[in-house]
Amino acid sequence: MNKYLNIQNYKFKFHYYKDMFFYRPSYDIKKIQDEEFKKFKKYGFNYDEALIKLDSILKEIGMENFDSQKGMASLHWVLFCAISQKTTINRILEFGAFDGLTTLIISKIFPKAKITTIDLPEDDPIFSNSYQRDNKEYRKLFLQKQKKNTSGDNITLIKKNSFFINEVVNETFDLIWVDAGHLYPEISWDICNSYHLCNKNGWLMYDDIIPNQKQSSDYDSSDSYNILQYVKQRSENDMTLFLKRFDPEFSANPSRRKYIALIEKNA
Repeated sequence: MNKYLNIQNYKFKFHYYKDMFFYRPSYDIKKIQDEEFKKFKKYGFNYDEALIKLDSILKEIGMENFDSQKGMASLHWVLFCAISQKTTINRILEFGAFDGLTTLIISKIFPKAKITTIDLPEDDPIFSNSYQRDNKEYRKLFLQKQKKNTSGDNITLIKKNSFFINEVVNETFDLIWVDAGHLYPEISWDICNSYHLCNKNGWLMYDDIIPNQKQSSDYDSSDSYNILQYVKQRSENDMTLFLKRFDPEFSANPSRRKYIALIEKNA
C-alpha cells in the first residue's frame, strides 16, 4: 500500500506529536520510576540487582544494556531476572515465541530450566497475515531468526495454535509468560490455559496490558486487561501491573501506557 494512502501512518503521527507537545513536558520520569520500584519491593525483588544480571546477559548475546534500548526492550526482562534471584524455576512455558529473542533471553536467565515455547505454525492464517510475514523474503528471514534463537539445549519450540495446547503440553509450569495474540478470542484461551497450567506458588506474566483502551488496533486492546480483572475478582491471587517502558515516548500519555501483569499464584 502507498504510504501516503495508509491512514495508520497519519494516526501514528497524530498521536506522536500530541504526546510530544501535551504530555511529555509534564512527564515526571523520576516519579514514575520510584512508583515502579516500590512494586518490585512489594514482591521482595531487587531492581538494581536484577538489572545488573540482565545487562550481563544482554552483553553476552551482543545487545546493548537495558537502559540504552528502546522498542522491543521492556520491563518483563528485568522481572524475569528478579524472579530468578528470588526462587527456583524448573519449567517455563511461553505463549508466543515470535522471533525467539525473549525465549533466548529467558534461556540465559534460567539456564537450568526446561523451556517450552509455543508459536503459530506457518500454515495458520494468522501467521501469514500479521507482522509482514506475507512477504516471502521477510518470512524467510523471520523463520531463520526464530530457529536460531530457539535452538538452545533447554528450549523446545512447538508450532501449534495455542487453542490446541492441551494436545501438545501435558505438564505444569513454575513460570508462564503470555505474549501471543492480544485480542479476543485468542487472549481468552491463553489466559485460561496459562492459569490452569501454572503450579501453586508459580508465576504468571502477561504482556501488553492496556487498561481502558478506547479503540483496539490490529495488535492490542483492553481485552487482556478485562479478562484478567475477571479472574482477579474470582480468585485469591493478587495482580500487579508494572509499567512496560519508562521512556516518555511510550508512557507520557497515561491512556497509551502498556503494562506487564504479574500474578503470584497462591491457589
